[in-house]
Amino acid sequence: MEQHDTIAEKLRDARQPAFRDAVEIPTCLGMLGDVRGRSILDLGCGDRFHTRLLKNVGAPEVTGADISGAMIQLTEEEENLHPLGCTCRRHDAVTFETCRRVHLVLASYLLHCARTADELRRLCATCHDALGQEGRMVCLIANVANSREGQVSWKRYGVEKLYPWTRRDGGTIKVRITNSDVSTFAFENCYHSPETYRLAFADAGFVDFHWVGLSLRPAERGNPYWDDYMTRPPDDAFSAPLSRH
Repeated sequence: MEQHDTIAEKLRDARQPAFRDAVEIPTCLGMLGDVRGRSILDLGCGDRFHTRLLKNVGAPEVTGADISGAMIQLTEEEENLHPLGCTCRRHDAVTFETCRRVHLVLASYLLHCARTADELRRLCATCHDALGQEGRMVCLIANVANSREGQVSWKRYGVEKLYPWTRRDGGTIKVRITNSDVSTFAFENCYHSPETYRLAFADAGFVDFHWVGLSLRPAERGNPYWDDYMTRPPDDAFSAPLSRH
């Protein structure tokens, strides 16, 4: 929680890195699909960037939840300045309980905060319990399939990551983000293997867990600038529905 409180102070005045608009937004919206008429829980909402994004593209009901008091304050300030009707609760994602079940859960850069495989399973269970019968969860996380050698540098895109040399669950991934105004902030994520993620979702009751990968904004496709980023991306995405259709 302390590192996220520190990040909140830096986010308040920062201009976001280019990958957020070019990759992160189209990836999230592509996985979620048409959100009109859908209720959404943005778990680990941080500065509530995605919460507000989803309201702007037509979701009638979006609730954000985050453990960081500084992050919640940041979101309340933005909502007061530019009201969209978003709601937000300060709560630990591991023990979060929704007031009523939702159609979709978005966990953007949340699951790699789990320090142990057991904590990861508990997060997955929280998300499962928040969903309705045919609900679906989508996630963005650190790319745990990256090689330890770091053959591609993402520094020019505004992100640097140092993965643990020994790949073990709970190992530390060190991250530094550089915004477009060259301000920086650093934090840590936790590594878990792809198999650990798969088992955590299966134990929670999800079916058809599958990796989706990142999407590039159509206007940027064919731009060689993004080749290294998209060939060996620093992040990954996956979808996990409650039932097969």
